[in-house]
Amino acid sequence: AFRYISYAVISREPEEDAITHVEGWAKHLKIENPHIIGWDFPKVSQEQRNVFHMRGYGAALILEDKQDIGDIDAEIVSQNKQNYITITLEERENEEFDIIPNAYKALLTYMTINGIKEKQNPAILSCYEHEYFDDKGAKFMDIYIAIE
Repeated sequence: AFRYISYAVISREPEEDAITHVEGWAKHLKIENPHIIGWDFPKVSQEQRNVFHMRGYGAALILEDKQDIGDIDAEIVSQNKQNYITITLEERENEEFDIIPNAYKALLTYMTINGIKEKQNPAILSCYEHEYFDDKGAKFMDIYIAIE
């Protein structure tokens, strides 16, 4: 279970735009090591996608227990405890558009083979990603998909 505030954007660099915005919130709230998650935001028109080469992305700042957001204009969302299936990737420069979709495919294939059903419910995040660095500076990403 966790609480979060989120920001979604449609642009040519939506991950960077959304994460930068949420990092600004964390800095404003004086959170030193923010836990930021993100997900694709699919509500992009054909024109935005094909003519302007835009995509959508949402990012969220996970709040600590009873964390107040002060004057930030955002809604605090609470999500109850939920089971997720996950995979961890070590990210490499310029491979993200191949490795991330393939990781989702691997998770979905694993779920199908093992009879695990994906959970779609508007009260939870059905899938999300969390990027982080280890103590040696290597970059990792955990991908989560909600399951029944």
